Amino acid sequence: MEHGTRNIKLASRHSYGLAAEREGRLVGVLHAAEWPHCQMTLGEKLKSAPVMMRTIGRNMPRALKIMSSRAKHEPREPHWHVGPIAVHPDAQGHGVGTALLRAVLETIDEQRAAAFLQADVDRNAVLYQRFGFEIVSQETILGIDTRFMWRAAR
Repeated sequence: MEHGTRNIKLASRHSYGLAAEREGRLVGVLHAAEWPHCQMTLGEKLKSAPVMMRTIGRNMPRALKIMSSRAKHEPREPHWHVGPIAVHPDAQGHGVGTALLRAVLETIDEQRAAAFLQADVDRNAVLYQRFGFEIVSQETILGIDTRFMWRAAR
């Protein structure tokens, strides 16, 4: 999955990525992309399809359903789409996600831009609310309660 994410998300010239390291070990990553480049174009989807197939195999229809459902909630106005944010289980609860989010939001705030993200884990939604994100819509996608969150420009 790490290989697939790196190829799909970080290969885009519009991607902004942050990594957190502890004792020489990768413990967290964050991806962000500026609108209108936050959703893959048809060409980018086709180009990434072989990597996605190798990475997620028979779960491809499920992944496509999740991606298309989430894309419908993407705001149609200038913003930064933040996510995914991932922290290694051993590093969770130690401020790694907070540090990654704070760093990207500083950059976004310097541009006086808005931010958008999705949360499907309760504790993550609480973290995002501490940073000023508000839930603007919600949808259960394949049994997962997904909150779509917006943070106005600062």
